[in-house]
Amino acid sequence: MMKKLLLPLILINSINVLAQEEPSFLETLISDTNDHRKDIHNYIVGLSSSVDNYMYDEEDIKINKKDYSAAYGLIELSVFQNQHENIHFDQKVKIKLKLPKLKDEFRLVFESDDLDENKDYIERKNSNKNEDFNLGLSYQTFKKHIELKAKVGIKLRSKIDPFLKLSARKTWEDIYGLDVLIGQDVRQSVVKKLETTTYYEVFKKFNDYYSIHQYTEYYWHSSEGRDSQVLPSIHLKQILDQKNHLTYSLSSNIDNTETNFRIKRHSAQIKYRHFIKKWLYIDTIPENYYSYDDNFKPRYAMRFNLGIYFNKSSYK
Repeated sequence: MMKKLLLPLILINSINVLAQEEPSFLETLISDTNDHRKDIHNYIVGLSSSVDNYMYDEEDIKINKKDYSAAYGLIELSVFQNQHENIHFDQKVKIKLKLPKLKDEFRLVFESDDLDENKDYIERKNSNKNEDFNLGLSYQTFKKHIELKAKVGIKLRSKIDPFLKLSARKTWEDIYGLDVLIGQDVRQSVVKKLETTTYYEVFKKFNDYYSIHQYTEYYWHSSEGRDSQVLPSIHLKQILDQKNHLTYSLSSNIDNTETNFRIKRHSAQIKYRHFIKKWLYIDTIPENYYSYDDNFKPRYAMRFNLGIYFNKSSYK
């Protein structure tokens, strides 16, 4: 087991060493692939323009090509292993197209089904075996300091699944020195039926380097025997410098799936994110967890993520 964990650590360390050498193999690789990243981002920008013009073909609206430059793509590749289990591979994909003719509130988004920018603290423990993705048109606005979002689209899986998702969240600042966020998501689809997620976050920023966050999420699914799940967690975030960030986390998973409502998992985790470039990062995530299925015996897990943004900062 230790050999399996040490090998990825050695590889990650080797990448960091290579990144510090002059000239380095990594810098050469980044330089040699500059035109490819530029071509990918230009394709995403061109796709934004084409979709925007198709959906709103009024010629009197003048749009500069730079207005589409905020469109971007993200690919995150992962490898992880739980103790006494096989190594798993995973991926997350997100492409967000900007549609200025339809006003800045609209976005066309293609993304992995589990990727949700509002859920920074919930991480999937299994690989995306079904490789589900969704394509949807998203509208976002603010009403009386409440962020409202609606998304309509289809899940691209073995069976096409149309869905509608409505979200609302609001942040209150400086309540006895704390900031509080409360959110609600409601999602209706043909296959998975009705799903609701209620969440809140209480957080405090101590200075430019440290902040603490308490996050709790309640999930309810109508088509799974009315199962529900509560996910409380607490996180200390530390910014070492512009390129290195740390997050220390304690979390639990409480649900009534196949049992009465009870604790199914505890975990302690450290997430180290190193930005090789503004658009290129590596995550190293060791974890110690206690699972109901293993009679809460201590177990270990390791996860590595490699993330690449294709945006206007990713090339010269």
